[in-house]
Amino acid sequence: MNELDHDKLLESIARLTEKRNRLSLEICLTQTMFELLEVEEIVLYRCESDQANLLVRIDHKNCWIRDSEVDETDAEVPINRDTGFRACAHGREMVIESVAEGHRYTFPIPRQDSLIGFLRLVSRRDLRDDRRMIEGFVQIYWNYLKLIEDNERDKLTGLLNRKAFDDKLMDILQASRRATMARAERQHVERRDGDDGKYYWLAVLDIDFFKRINDTYGHLYGDEVLILLANIMRRSFRRSDLLFRYGGEEFVVVFRTRIEGDAPLVLERFRQNVERYHFPQVGQVTASVGYTQILNSEATTVVITRGDKALYYAKEHGRNQIRCYETLITDGAMAKPEGNFGDVELF
Repeated sequence: MNELDHDKLLESIARLTEKRNRLSLEICLTQTMFELLEVEEIVLYRCESDQANLLVRIDHKNCWIRDSEVDETDAEVPINRDTGFRACAHGREMVIESVAEGHRYTFPIPRQDSLIGFLRLVSRRDLRDDRRMIEGFVQIYWNYLKLIEDNERDKLTGLLNRKAFDDKLMDILQASRRATMARAERQHVERRDGDDGKYYWLAVLDIDFFKRINDTYGHLYGDEVLILLANIMRRSFRRSDLLFRYGGEEFVVVFRTRIEGDAPLVLERFRQNVERYHFPQVGQVTASVGYTQILNSEATTVVITRGDKALYYAKEHGRNQIRCYETLITDGAMAKPEGNFGDVELF
């Protein structure tokens, strides 16, 4: 590697280590390696259960980002159905395959005894001499990803914390904007019945009478309720959904459905799971939920305020229920606000 290459490499590493959230780190990693290696295509995948989910793909024409224009069948690849992924997962080493564009290289992204993802490159030239550099970038990515994830997590529950909320919701707002544009472009194209595209939602969850639990049983049991509720959230929602502890006994879920009417079903399942669970010493605990659709041209405070208003209505009208902000407005149960919402303070 010549002097110019070394300069480019150092600049690339510096640019990569500046990133402070996961998505910007992933985009920077793929863009940097695409430019340095001059490949035909580079794709970053995240392993979730038994499938590889596309995060970022770059070629000479486009840059695709998760939840954007990527077709659903292309974005989620079962690992055991892809020869490169399967061999890479088994041997935990680089796998080379011949493809029409040249050679396809698949690199594992390991985490102790498991895999967190794959980096896949398609190149017309031989990349084996660049293997150490590629694996070095993969290691840098993993090291910084771990720092970012540790900084984004609530210490008690392990859920995402409030600090991570703004960045994550901004990503969802951008994805919602892309999904809305994609639906508009496809509005004259026949699609499968019931397949309305992608809808994004924000739900604010609050444990009913949590102060009473702390006062009656003590903060140790109160903390256990928070931990157990977080576990119920993990079981009730998908791995791709974003689960936050927003503060105290307040939680936020940001999730996606392909059918607009699925949102209340998802949240009702969670509410019932909480209601049916026996919390040690405390017994039955219930939760109230307010939710709203995430639209594509809003500030994060506007979205969270709508969810909070729906939550407040649920708690004022019996608790242990879910309420949709848009439905409350349509039914006349809540007055439609004029102008923009101001600062927000969760219930």
